Amino acid sequence: MKSRAHYFALAVVWLLILAYGIYFSALSIQRHRAFLTNASDLGQIDQAVWNSLQGRSLEFTRRTGAESIRLTDHVEPIFVLISPIFLLYDNVEALLILQSFVIALGALAVFWIARQKLEPIFQTSNSIRWQVEIAGVLFVAMYLLFPALQAANLAEFHAVTFVPALALFMYHFGLQKKWGRFALFAILMLMVKEEIALLVFMLAGYFAISNFEFRISNWRTLPKRFFAFLKTAPRVPLAFAALSLVWFVLTMFVIIPQFNTLGRSPYTCRYVVSEDCREVARGLFPEQRLGYLFQLFASSGFVSILDPVSLVLGSPLILANVISNYPAQYSGTFHYSAPLVPYFVLASIGGSAWLIRELKARGIGRAFPTVIGAVFLIALTYHFFAGYTPIARAYSFPQISAHNALFAKFAAQIPRDAKVATTPSLHPHLSHREFLYRFPVVNDADYVLLDVNESDRGIPSEFRIAYNDLVDDGAFGVVDAQDGYVLLKRGAPKQNLPDAFYTPFRASAAQPQHPAQIDFEDKVRFLGYDVLRDQYGRAYLKTYWQRLEALDQNYYLFPFLADENGEPIADLNFPMTLLFWYPSAAWQENEIVVGKTLPLEWNQPVRLGVGVVQGDDWGNRAARLRVTRVEPATLTVKDDTWVDLGMLEK
Repeated sequence: MKSRAHYFALAVVWLLILAYGIYFSALSIQRHRAFLTNASDLGQIDQAVWNSLQGRSLEFTRRTGAESIRLTDHVEPIFVLISPIFLLYDNVEALLILQSFVIALGALAVFWIARQKLEPIFQTSNSIRWQVEIAGVLFVAMYLLFPALQAANLAEFHAVTFVPALALFMYHFGLQKKWGRFALFAILMLMVKEEIALLVFMLAGYFAISNFEFRISNWRTLPKRFFAFLKTAPRVPLAFAALSLVWFVLTMFVIIPQFNTLGRSPYTCRYVVSEDCREVARGLFPEQRLGYLFQLFASSGFVSILDPVSLVLGSPLILANVISNYPAQYSGTFHYSAPLVPYFVLASIGGSAWLIRELKARGIGRAFPTVIGAVFLIALTYHFFAGYTPIARAYSFPQISAHNALFAKFAAQIPRDAKVATTPSLHPHLSHREFLYRFPVVNDADYVLLDVNESDRGIPSEFRIAYNDLVDDGAFGVVDAQDGYVLLKRGAPKQNLPDAFYTPFRASAAQPQHPAQIDFEDKVRFLGYDVLRDQYGRAYLKTYWQRLEALDQNYYLFPFLADENGEPIADLNFPMTLLFWYPSAAWQENEIVVGKTLPLEWNQPVRLGVGVVQGDDWGNRAARLRVTRVEPATLTVKDDTWVDLGMLEK
């Protein structure tokens, strides 16, 4: 019979589940509406799920513009299973809500498992019942506050975020020996993704042999005893141990190679040094990998190290993340850590139980509340430094700008069945359609919707050239344009961009973080700069300019990072989008013009310089404009053609 303490604790658990689901649904949706989601991965996954509901299972438009099926990269049949969610809410936001609540529901299994692991330590009494129930609630809170889990929740949408809840329920029903429910969650886990089959194998294998006594003292008879045991071992976990291995081999070495033109998984390069995947960072970076493990242990109160068996159950993917050549896998801030979280929480529960037993055996009083309280306090402290809730140090709630809100006006002009080409952050807002291309790929698109603010994700000049190719030959015409958005329609009459389009390149006033007044002859004035960060934490510059007279030609504005000799550092000087959409000859009298650089990455100390040149060759000194005025006077003029603005701090 359940006690009053149990029902009270269970009510608290459900409140925590509800709070987590609502909060992370809201935060995920807010990030999406603030255009912090992208074609990779939310847009392409949403398109595959939506197409599945339309009878085109797992189909999506690849970056190349070819129609494909996700089996080229991953085997995720669970996407077909969840596609009816769009019958309830026909919007990509439905996936974000579903993801948050599925993650949250894993907390219920954590509560049940914690109670089952901790209750046997004590003789039953009312005071102990309360302690066990409270401990269960604290482990639930640890799970929901786990920074790597929250990061995965906010990393757009991925199938692997379903693993924590599914693995925890599979483990719970394995403890209960309820093999029918165990099988249900095992099947669901196998549907998530190809490598998750290894986690199913570990869990199923564990419950198949968990009652076998591995007595090292009697090791000579171990094989005979083990094979005799298998005859009486539970059949369901034994069957799933075999099935999961077969499924892993089938998905990795048959299905994906069959659909992928490489003849193998495109992600094997993350584990093998190969020129086939040159963009992947090389080297072991041992300090980063140790830091990654530290994050996981800190999030589980460090006591998880005392339950190696639970960690071994998650070892296939723990090892995969740690040895990967792909930094995102061991950063702790993407979705790759989601499948590991349940094993560290399970290990924390098991490690706490072990430590309490050891302390009680040594006659140490109040071992239970001391251990549980300390473990939770460590996890809570780490959450403060690395979590994503309002109690965390780096918490932020994205703001939806007027520019974000303006998108709806353009989206409303595109028919639902039209073929569209668009930019990465607009992609997941338009992905409920059969064909959706990523600009500059256009193919047979009926409409092209661009946000030129995104041209700094690649090479701004190439973005503008691709745009010109569409409109100059008359294939597309401007239907609407405002605040950096431009909507093109195939066959529409040719017309120039309206003045309202140029709003992103104008400021009502110049209030830079680092003000200055630098005149280049009697033509262009530099007013200062800001050092800002994008959503990925990369620094970039926002620069402020003004014309001094009407200009009869365009000048190349050149903020740059300089070495100790005052020379621009290679690969750290990028053209601003401003130059290709609102060049200096088009500037109006008295207006303040804003130019943002591409994100910059630097390690060594660097200095920031600024100059202006005719053409685009800074190496041609004769083409540079002379510096005729500098304020403040503390700034140093170099070579009479550029100004040293000082050390650039991130």
